[in-house]
Amino acid sequence: MVLLWSEEDGCYVVTLPGWQNARTHGATLEEATRNGREVLNLLIEAARKNGEAIPAPERRYSGNLRLRLPISMHARLARDAEREGVSLNQWIVSKLAS
Repeated sequence: MVLLWSEEDGCYVVTLPGWQNARTHGATLEEATRNGREVLNLLIEAARKNGEAIPAPERRYSGNLRLRLPISMHARLARDAEREGVSLNQWIVSKLAS
């Protein structure tokens, strides 16, 4: 379940990605969450009734990663990034991507 504020609609919008992005909304966080759970329960009930598969929950990733590494490696990476004129994060991501 993804919950976001919609400035355009002036309400909280709930999206259920595993269910073809089914959506509902609410004026408050509580209302939107309650409506989202209600829609999800109805979708699960309908899937079971019709013998359809229930989608597995999607794993969500934040894009943040805490990493411990030796001080000497951190220093070397930081120097390499500085030499290339990019942030340490950009440098590490480019190295992982290649």
